[in-house]
Amino acid sequence: MSKKRLFVLFSVFVLALLVVVPAIAGISGSGASGVQIQNLSTTSPVNVVVELWNQDGSAAIPVSATGGDTINASAAKNYYLPTLPGVPDGAYAMAVSAGGPIAAIARTEWAATGGAALYSSVAPGTDVIIPLVTSNFAGQTSQFSIQNTNTAAAVSDVEITLFGRGLAAAVTTLSGETIAPGTSKTYNLADTAVWGTLPNTGVDLGVPTGFVGSVQITSATDLVVQSFIDIAGTRGVTGFTGVPTASAADTLYCPLIRANYYGDTGISIVNPNAAAVDVEITFYADAGSPNAGTFTQDISVPANSSVIAFQGPGGNSRAAGLPGGTQSSVNPVLTNDGFYGVARLVATGGTVQAVVNDTKFGAGWSVEAQSSYNCVTATDAGVSFALPLMRTNHISTLRLTTGIQIQNVTGSDVTVSLDLYNWDGTSQAASNPADVVIPAFGSGNFWQGSLTGLPTVPADLGGSGWFGSAILTSTGDVVAVVADEGNGGSTAVDSANYNTLLMP
Repeated sequence: MSKKRLFVLFSVFVLALLVVVPAIAGISGSGASGVQIQNLSTTSPVNVVVELWNQDGSAAIPVSATGGDTINASAAKNYYLPTLPGVPDGAYAMAVSAGGPIAAIARTEWAATGGAALYSSVAPGTDVIIPLVTSNFAGQTSQFSIQNTNTAAAVSDVEITLFGRGLAAAVTTLSGETIAPGTSKTYNLADTAVWGTLPNTGVDLGVPTGFVGSVQITSATDLVVQSFIDIAGTRGVTGFTGVPTASAADTLYCPLIRANYYGDTGISIVNPNAAAVDVEITFYADAGSPNAGTFTQDISVPANSSVIAFQGPGGNSRAAGLPGGTQSSVNPVLTNDGFYGVARLVATGGTVQAVVNDTKFGAGWSVEAQSSYNCVTATDAGVSFALPLMRTNHISTLRLTTGIQIQNVTGSDVTVSLDLYNWDGTSQAASNPADVVIPAFGSGNFWQGSLTGLPTVPADLGGSGWFGSAILTSTGDVVAVVADEGNGGSTAVDSANYNTLLMP
């Protein structure tokens, strides 16, 4: 069987690197990454070969997980960089080879402040879009890393085009960018020497200054792109992936939408076409939503530009009729009596891409936590998904616990099941939750905090609670997103989301 190669971008940040490359300006102290690699075969184990590529251009570093690099069928194995020998502090890209289908997610944490970002692997592309970037907008600034998937030769034809929200013409273009073999290069929108003075494109979003837009990246060589948004002065940092432009579609699904229900979301919609596109957003309430029903919003996206449909207080989604409960623009503190559910985007006149930012606001619009995920197309829907990281009260000080939000993309009821696997790859079927029935176009969820009978992880893996992986199966096509956050009202860590991974 031929080997398949998977690329994952992530970073291990230390204070010295922050001085040289001010990637996460609002987060101080060391950061560390862990990668969960999951075997997508349900019948056979798979052996993986893992290499790390430092952004300094040095030779690849081969690494192995504790207990070896063979992953049991359907299970996942963890590669936590601080515990891997021979890996110096730095910013890395990862390449994973395997004799069968695999998938991966990466989580980067800043222990000193509780910041965290979680993101999954995606298909490389020669034309990739980041649907949302910011600079000095409400304290938020983006950085993004571009990985060269060619491990034998550098690329020198990378072109990066920055677009402003609502602007027809590009803001600036970088041409002839070079990236060393196998590794990645990071760009920061706070770097005025690279980008110049950016226009204020977020002024009608309640902030007097700041840039909001998108980025398009092209090359003759396949690239993988990872984006972060950092909020200065807080632990808020979030990560999501760049998506090949070819995957833009006229219908997108967003499995987690909130308007004053333990968070507020915003949908950044990008139009990569040369003509304006009209988008109808349909919001479907979850069975547990304080306000039931279906709500719609129409929004126009200019050519080669982007818009934001904001479900928070004072947002255009609220103006279109989405219920927000007793939360207000004057006092955005969550009262949790608004809306919770999913959204479907249908575009007329072209195709679009979108990313959802999920924020927990405090007094004075302070950000207590935030996370992001990419909206997905019908081709990303299916009946079997890999979930490489699941947790219940993991790590005593944080009690990290995951929830799975599932969106039914069909016109009929579907039944969804969840099979659990422990951190060591063994089955934990005795703790599988009861199946969930999801109505047509509606949503349902699994909350890991309600599981019972789970074994406690060893001390060297956190010594508290449980973590592992899961396989989600459905009787009809669904999409899903996983939220990883502190349980019991913990605010000691930033929340983080990732898209579930479609199995072959």
